Amino acid sequence: MMHRVSRRVVRATVLLGIAVAALVAATVGNTAATRTPPAAPANFTSVLSQVKGLKAADRTAKLHELAAKEGQINLYTSLSSTVTKPLQSAWAAAYPDVKLNLYRASSEDVTARVLAEVSAGTSGADIIETNGTNMLIFQHKANVLIPYQKSPFASVIPRKYRFDTFTADRLEEFVVAWNTNLVKTPPKSFQELATSKWAGKLSVEPTDSDWFAQLYMYFTQQAKKKMTTKQADAMFAGILRNAQLVNGHTNQSTLLAAGQYSVVVSGHAQSLEQLQSKKAPVAFGPPFVTPVIERPQGIGISYRLPHPAAALLFYDWMLRGNGGGQTILLNNGVQPANPYLADNAFASHPFTVEMDLRPIVAHYAQWQKKYESFTRLGKS
Repeated sequence: MMHRVSRRVVRATVLLGIAVAALVAATVGNTAATRTPPAAPANFTSVLSQVKGLKAADRTAKLHELAAKEGQINLYTSLSSTVTKPLQSAWAAAYPDVKLNLYRASSEDVTARVLAEVSAGTSGADIIETNGTNMLIFQHKANVLIPYQKSPFASVIPRKYRFDTFTADRLEEFVVAWNTNLVKTPPKSFQELATSKWAGKLSVEPTDSDWFAQLYMYFTQQAKKKMTTKQADAMFAGILRNAQLVNGHTNQSTLLAAGQYSVVVSGHAQSLEQLQSKKAPVAFGPPFVTPVIERPQGIGISYRLPHPAAALLFYDWMLRGNGGGQTILLNNGVQPANPYLADNAFASHPFTVEMDLRPIVAHYAQWQKKYESFTRLGKS
């Protein structure tokens, strides 16, 4: 088992290193913020002109009419397969004449595929939906995502989660989780996880550079009792020495439930909640190990989209409540970005730090390098 997991770790880390580092090196620098975005493609602006000024209901009807002529839409997403299945079913019920073609993979694989297609000057995607960090990196590279902020359904999404080329459709919570059969006294802090008590009992995801960056900045810059960089380095070194490296948060959560290790340090609440609904022996609070790190996950329109009307229709639908994508996400264990939809999973309101994507992406190569200096201490 561990040999298989180790190979997945290496493969995903290499993919992310090639894809994301190449994007950052090419685009995030002193001139990235001032780069003039390219004009939107003609097929997209043509559709926009046909729905300009229409009320939301009329806009949806017109987009559906145009999308039906296109007949399909291509979505690249890192949503869990347990979520994409009901999402596809709901879309098919609402728009049976617009087939939803799905490429579902890890965020690393989605990023690698997008990068490869951009390099080749082609694209199979109409919509890209993945980690907010990667979406912001895409925003800094020409001809990946169309600058678009005019969906009438985006106004309910908090402004901090609306970017030039994408909008948050969901929020991912990074939590410390444990196997309830193996852990009778849950950990109380990240500092505790660095102690010998947890030697060989932890799991860490080796590509979570952005989670690491935000947590590191919290402890050294924002906490009431700030750590020195030396103290923070010692804490993360201790955690990683105690940890196995397991790629993929869904895989990581499944192995936690199976008892492969006792604690996941940077678990995705979405994956864990799905296991809990099946009575798996996993928990992540209350009480929570805090801070919980919250990252926006984004949806954007591909620059080389083959189906512009279907893309706009789906984009609107994913940001819409009342039976739209936001409701489907909520009903399947994913926290939607719409703050007006109830979130029962975190009813106790643990202390949460929102991931600040912009400074992390601006220095992504440095954060990735620093995180890798600690993951080398882990066990494959």
